[in-house]
Amino acid sequence: MEFKIFHIRKDSSPPYNTEREEVLPMDGLLVVLEHHFYELEFHYFELPVDVQVRIDGVEIEDSLVKNDINNGVITIGLGQHFSNQLGVVKVSCGSESFQVRVDASKLSSEDAESMITYLYKKNKSVIMKLFTKDDEEFEDGSPNNNVLSITRLSPLDAFINNMEAMLPELAHSPRYSTVQKREIQDFATANIDNQSIDWLIEHLDELYFDDSLKDHPDAIEINGQYTVIDRIDAPVIKMEYATYENECILGGFYWARKLIDDLLTHIDHLNEQKNYFQADGNGYATFESAQVIINAQAIEDVNELKTRLYRVERKYRQLLPNTKPNVYPPKLTKQFSSVNLYSNIFLSLLQVYNLKIDTDSSASSMKTSFLDQIYEMYTYYQLKDALLECFKDYNVRIEEDEVEEGEFIPKRISIIPVKGKWMMNFLYQPQIGREPKDTHLVLHGKPHRDSFYYTPDFVVEYMDPHLSLRYGILDAKYKMAKTVLEQDLKEASFKYYTCVRVIGEKRDHQKPDFLWLICPNACYGRPVWTMNYDEHFLPIIGIVMNNAESNDPIKQCIKKMMKEWSVGV
Repeated sequence: MEFKIFHIRKDSSPPYNTEREEVLPMDGLLVVLEHHFYELEFHYFELPVDVQVRIDGVEIEDSLVKNDINNGVITIGLGQHFSNQLGVVKVSCGSESFQVRVDASKLSSEDAESMITYLYKKNKSVIMKLFTKDDEEFEDGSPNNNVLSITRLSPLDAFINNMEAMLPELAHSPRYSTVQKREIQDFATANIDNQSIDWLIEHLDELYFDDSLKDHPDAIEINGQYTVIDRIDAPVIKMEYATYENECILGGFYWARKLIDDLLTHIDHLNEQKNYFQADGNGYATFESAQVIINAQAIEDVNELKTRLYRVERKYRQLLPNTKPNVYPPKLTKQFSSVNLYSNIFLSLLQVYNLKIDTDSSASSMKTSFLDQIYEMYTYYQLKDALLECFKDYNVRIEEDEVEEGEFIPKRISIIPVKGKWMMNFLYQPQIGREPKDTHLVLHGKPHRDSFYYTPDFVVEYMDPHLSLRYGILDAKYKMAKTVLEQDLKEASFKYYTCVRVIGEKRDHQKPDFLWLICPNACYGRPVWTMNYDEHFLPIIGIVMNNAESNDPIKQCIKKMMKEWSVGV
């Protein structure tokens, strides 16, 4: 089966001519841009049993699929088939699959790296969650706990945590053997035997004899002369910690250190291979440019694990002196199996010995569909920073809701004055339904029939001392500003203005004061574009640019809200 992609360009003015150009391979891969329009063709010699077409596992709508049996061509109709993708995606038709490289056309390489770096500094968990697949997302459907990669350090982290947790119990009852040795000891407390007497006779010339010592309580007489014996050779029972089990414990640390060193070497090798920009210099954001940040994250996290590992290993070495590591996989002994503590240690040791480094993790564990989520999270923190900046000179306290299970950011951040009755809330994905839930916003009129509630990305809520409620609704759109203006603004105005009101206010139909749609580029060259002829009247509905190059438009919009609502006055 042969796979072809055709880039479709249509003029924006009459007579709306259409150009159809085949996408040719670059470095062995077909390269497309995420928001452009394409048609796909699968040419076959024998009719495949399964003609279902999927892009990264997502089925293409049947209405777009046309199978020309006479010419042996399956055609996928015009569409933005690679929207929101970045990286190498798999396009399949039945059992046949092909790889396509997708670059982000709405962001430059510099923008993508700046946004991801900003998010990484704000919340590492968010960036790793958005970039990496969950265990259930892998093709085999089951997690592999024996795989260690730049995006999956949890198995090694678990080993360190387990060994650290078991250290206090081991300190009270470590495995040891007893051996009898001889050493020079205090004469008063030594367990003297025949060999001690022999040693004393051999060292008589080292004793000091003096008649003045006759009355000393510890004096002894030898051949009519008096001396005091301070030290003598005597037997002593010693605890020997160099047992097989303890040697295996230190061997586990040796193996963990080797894994860390090998992983750092692998990351260095990856960085040497990376090309941050495409060879043709078009400046679009590539998967490689995004993965540079992932590698930076991995280096920092791996070095942090390395420091923790050395700290825990040093404590074990102090607890088990004179013990050399056994660097071979441990064997189950009676001590390992019969003592509960050592049984748990044995399982942890097996875990680290079974770990393997996945040198192909960049292809197997990285998501390709995440750009809209990256942009949404980037906008969240930009808005949060802009809000907090407005109150940097106020005497306020910041309260954040507990992060819900499975989430990485709080649903609500409240700004409350130390002295005063007003409150500012910043909400992430609040639900707006027929009854008040997360806010005092409710649906009314005739919303979409299939909508039980609306969920905007962000809501800014202000309650003033007179218990008046004011609202601003903001929605992040990872789309070109022209598309937002032509396709999203009208729908958003209907949803969040026409069909939403503030409940409990004196005015029966009080509406949100602001509705901003936020996108990566300027609308017709204007960073802030509004529908209003006069921005002194509410509501204000418009489109705001927000990207790594400039966040001033976002700041100005937040400041305008604060000014209109006379916050803190």
